[in-house]
Amino acid sequence: MSKILEPTPELSKQLHEKVVEDQSASSLVNRLRTKNKDLQTQSVNTYQQFWNDSANNNEESRASMYKTLTNTYYNLATDFYEYGWGESFHFARKSIGESLRESIKRHEHTLFDAARISSGMKVLDVGCG
Repeated sequence: MSKILEPTPELSKQLHEKVVEDQSASSLVNRLRTKNKDLQTQSVNTYQQFWNDSANNNEESRASMYKTLTNTYYNLATDFYEYGWGESFHFARKSIGESLRESIKRHEHTLFDAARISSGMKVLDVGCG
C-alpha cells in the first residue's frame, strides 16, 4: 500500500469546514471546487488503495484498516450527503407545503419527545439505520 492519509478529526474539519446552509447544486460544486485539492486527492487515493492494491485486497487487511476505510469514505461522501439531506443523514415524511428541512426538524422533535430527550442531555447517534 502507498502512503495512507489518516482520516483524523482535524482532517475532517479541514475538508468540511462549514455547515451547509445552501443545498443547491451550484453550492455543492463550489464547495468541491474550493476544497484543499491536495488533501482531497490524498483522501481519494487512500480510499482507492483499499480496492486497487491486490496484495492488500483481502478481508484480513481491510479489517485491520476498517476505521481508516470507513472514515475516508465519509470524508469523501459527506458533501454529497449534505447536498441531499442537509445536516441530517436521514429522511422524514413531508407534510403538504413543508420543506425538507422543516420535515426533518419535525421528525427529530418527535423522536426526541418519544425518547424523553431534553435540552442539555447528551445523546449518541450510532448510525445503525
